Amino acid sequence: MFEFFYNFAGFNKQIFLIINHATHISILPRILQLISWPFGISNFAVYYAVLAVYFFLTLKKLDSYSQEKEFWPFFNKMTRVGITYACFGFIYAALKFSINLPRPFCSLPASSFSTIINTEAERCLSSFPSAHTGLAIIITYFLWPYVRTSGKLTAIAVVTLVGISRMTLAMHYPADIIYSFFVAFIVIITGRIIYRVFENNIIKRIGEIILVRLFKIT
Repeated sequence: MFEFFYNFAGFNKQIFLIINHATHISILPRILQLISWPFGISNFAVYYAVLAVYFFLTLKKLDSYSQEKEFWPFFNKMTRVGITYACFGFIYAALKFSINLPRPFCSLPASSFSTIINTEAERCLSSFPSAHTGLAIIITYFLWPYVRTSGKLTAIAVVTLVGISRMTLAMHYPADIIYSFFVAFIVIITGRIIYRVFENNIIKRIGEIILVRLFKIT
């Protein structure tokens, strides 16, 4: 079963080696590394916090009526994103630390691939699934309704390049990238269900507390 569903009868490693060799040209690995870097799981928490602070400061400049009107759509969206992000961290960590599949850099002969990263600083047994790819997919999902066609095409290109970059850096096999799409879908559905369960009780109550404590709206 493992040979069929993960190794793809040997094609998993073969495709990895083809992409890894083909993308190690000049500064291309550095460019791909830069593209994938923003999608590290810890980086997203920083983006989330910065966006929340920015919106808080923006609302502070408005009158009470406008504050309440603008607050709820943003609060609900940020709550749903936060819940999905929490699900993402839990599900991906659970899979990585329970399945424990080795990354390419520690499961293939060193002479067979190339990488520009310091592999000694990376955990070997956490190849499945690709968290960078998963987070890129989830961010694309939430941005999708707000961008035009050019933005959608750019998002698709970025997700693709992030997946390629993980093979360029010898961090993931193609199977890790492919299955990450399915895992990301499960994360999104799980986050949506949790949000709907608590939307009109706990989440609403927290929003009301924020309005009273931070914006003095009763």
